Amino acid sequence: MQIGAMNNPREPLLDEIHWFAANAFDYIDLTIEAPGAAAESTNWPAVAAVLRDLGLGVVCHTAPYLPIHNPSPLVRHAAVDELRRSIDAAQILGATLCTMHFMGWPDYFSDAQGYEFYRQMLEILVRHGNERGVAVAMENSPDNRHQHKYFREIFARVPGLKLLFDIGHGHLATSKSMTREYLFSLNDRLAHIHISDNNGVEDLHLPFGAAIRGGMDLAANLRALRYFRYDGTITLEVFGDRRWLLACREQFRAEWERAAPTEA
Repeated sequence: MQIGAMNNPREPLLDEIHWFAANAFDYIDLTIEAPGAAAESTNWPAVAAVLRDLGLGVVCHTAPYLPIHNPSPLVRHAAVDELRRSIDAAQILGATLCTMHFMGWPDYFSDAQGYEFYRQMLEILVRHGNERGVAVAMENSPDNRHQHKYFREIFARVPGLKLLFDIGHGHLATSKSMTREYLFSLNDRLAHIHISDNNGVEDLHLPFGAAIRGGMDLAANLRALRYFRYDGTITLEVFGDRRWLLACREQFRAEWERAAPTEA
């Protein structure tokens, strides 16, 4: 298991990288996002050199503002071009995984049209990534209405697609955490994890246990990950004062060890 965290795109990227390395994170979950890490203006070869010098691993994450669900086909095409540019940046950085957001589709699309739209888009992106040695993973959104069904259908249509499961997103407006449901149906596609706490209503990126009510059961979610034998990269997506992030890392490590399955 490797623990990482995400850079703040409002801060200079190299400062962020040095902070994560100095605080002994295994990798940076590098969000390719303006203004601090914009795809079009960042000197990616220079960033790659710093990562190599510091021995810091990297997973790439595409910007959340790319409107792949826009009603205009021209805007959607431009967004896909930007996703391809992010995959190119990931290749330069030496990342083997680049993650993107699921954002649904235009309201006037039927579900069948939405599935076909994602199939066409994701096949382009997965092929682009394969040519560069970068796997592409799609992240579940905070909107859990029918989303698990959508993911099962889309993943069945795009065999090369990987899954980024955000545990915090899977805890919003649901009767229970969706972690086991997603892992049960898509565990063979799971490539990356995001985790943070929230109040069950809003995607707040809180430290573990910070919500007054409705918070996530950290131990139960880690037991689920270990039951499905996940042992890869896990990003603590805890924002705000970095002291909270460091405290969450220590809490996470302790809970991870306690969640280890016992031998019969």
